[in-house]
Amino acid sequence: MKRITKVFTIAIALFSLCSIAQSKEINISGKWEDKEMKVEYNFSTKDKAYFSQMGYGMPLSYKVDITKSPYWIDFTIERGGNKIKIPGLLKIIDKDTIWIEQFPPYSKHPTEFSKDFKSKSRKIHVLLRNE
Repeated sequence: MKRITKVFTIAIALFSLCSIAQSKEINISGKWEDKEMKVEYNFSTKDKAYFSQMGYGMPLSYKVDITKSPYWIDFTIERGGNKIKIPGLLKIIDKDTIWIEQFPPYSKHPTEFSKDFKSKSRKIHVLLRNE
């Protein structure tokens, strides 16, 4: 009887952990804009988006990994049958503000945001919801 109770308790604990992890899903769907850099992301579905900058745009796919800290957001662009993976980091500042930093394709995945936020060559975007 004690063994059944112990197994039941462990099962409930695991179920609770899974429920907590699932409730931590983030929703970044919609249009987001970095007015300073004239960049826009339109996250239309859970894995599809459209990126544009100064009139030039492209469709891409993306994946967010909320098990990492900061969150990983990796983009994939298809060009001429080739897939180009662009690693990135995501920070949710509030419901209407997110921070995305992109890194060079095929680089080792960064684990922290760059310290040089003021650089003109930065790929850091502080995006405001624009719906």
